[in-house]
Amino acid sequence: MGSIDEEDPIKSLVNRAQEGDRAAFEELVTKARQGLLASVRLRIGAHLRAKLDPEDVIQETFLKAFQSLERFQWQGKDSFDRWLQGIAENLILDAAKRERVRQDLQIPRDPPGESTTASKHLRREERFERLKKSIEGLSPDYQKVILLARIDGLKIDEIAERMDRSPSAVKNLLFRAMKELRRSFGDTESLHLPQKNLRESSPRDGAN
Repeated sequence: MGSIDEEDPIKSLVNRAQEGDRAAFEELVTKARQGLLASVRLRIGAHLRAKLDPEDVIQETFLKAFQSLERFQWQGKDSFDRWLQGIAENLILDAAKRERVRQDLQIPRDPPGESTTASKHLRREERFERLKKSIEGLSPDYQKVILLARIDGLKIDEIAERMDRSPSAVKNLLFRAMKELRRSFGDTESLHLPQKNLRESSPRDGAN
């Protein structure tokens, strides 16, 4: 006996999309876009609004949804919208985490009214150059995993996806990379350096 869910037009589109119908997925995107955008705008906190565009979030949400669509399981009316909102919320949480990491990695500025001495500036520049050279001296895989994990603040699963490796392989790679970096640089518990400068010396994302 047929069920109401089986007649749901969204479920029908989901089924077709899961079977490889790109047009069906694009129709799902069109139907879900406005509601998802409103939800994302509500979830982005004030501290992120200047750095995170809701449009970018929903584009990334739809990309991730397309990549993992085969794992979606229909659970009744609005379940597809809830699934999309869950993906978007995780993206926002990850962005908030990366922003906190970036703030932690910035070189602390001297308090207003306190001048920076030449010797302090020199030591800071020397430390930056030493760490930059130490990272550049690593293999491309070591460089990439350190930048993704310690500078960008990505989760192991995200790094695994970008590097086309298993999460356990990424954990082992990061452990070996940090061990190697400590040999040439020393303390790596807090990399208090400008992220953009380190990124200039990073390997291309295509490297594995």
